[in-house]
Formats: sequence, structure tokens, C-alpha cells
Amino acid sequence: MLTLEERKQEFTFNSELKLIDTLLTTLETKLHSLKQILPKLDPRRGLINFGGAMLKALFGNAVDSDITSLHNNFDELQSRQKDIVHSVANQFIYINKLDTIISVNADAIADLSGIIRNDMIKSHDKFLEIPRDTLRLNMIIYCQSALSAV
Repeated sequence: MLTLEERKQEFTFNSELKLIDTLLTTLETKLHSLKQILPKLDPRRGLINFGGAMLKALFGNAVDSDITSLHNNFDELQSRQKDIVHSVANQFIYINKLDTIISVNADAIADLSGIIRNDMIKSHDKFLEIPRDTLRLNMIIYCQSALSAV
């Protein structure tokens, strides 16, 4: 049975994972939408570079180098997004492994503390028997010495 604190931690952990998953899905959707909007590279644009440069200067139209740069930036963003997804997945696996290890260690610590507690109780009981046994030994020695003196 989970305690209230463990339930809170589990709920928080699951909530964070769901939030990260939602954010990654949203990011992937936006990147896909952006890729659909980007103009495709057109090899014919090189024939009218001068006209394109004039239109860029006058109206701010994109030229082939601008679109190539935009595609390169987009590819880099996609690569980084894949790295982030991979990293989050590895962190999730690592956290699950740590959770299992911590659970095993907590059980072991609980078992060992029980053993130590029982040993301490036995040691204390034996320590309390020392004065009784000492008194009994003294009585035996006294009785032996009294009998041998007679």
C-alpha cells in the first residue's frame, strides 16, 4: 500500500512526464507545419539571380540563399528536437531504473535496521543479566568459602 507522500511523488512524476510528452508532441507538430509552409528549393531560381536580388532589395522577397539557409536551420531544429526526444527517453529509463534500485535499497535498509534493533535488544537483555549472574557467582563463592572454613 502506498503512503500519501509516495502517491504524491508518483502523481507528480507522472504529471511531469505527461507534460513533457505533450510539449514534445506540440513541438513536433509545429515543426511539421513549418516544414509544410517552407517553400521548396527550386533549381531554376539560379537563372534569374539578378532579378531575385532586385526584388529582395525592393520588396524583401526571399532568394535561393535565404531559402537554403532557412532549410538548413529547419534541419538543425529537427535534429535538435530528435536529440531532445532521445535524451528525455533515456532520462525516463534512467529514472525508472533508479526508482527500482531505490526501492530495493529501502527494503534492504528496513530489513537491516530490524536485524540491528533485534540484536540491540538481545545485547541489552544480556547486559542486564550480568549483575544477576555476578551476584549468583559471588553467592556461590561465598557459600563455598563458608563451607570450606567450617
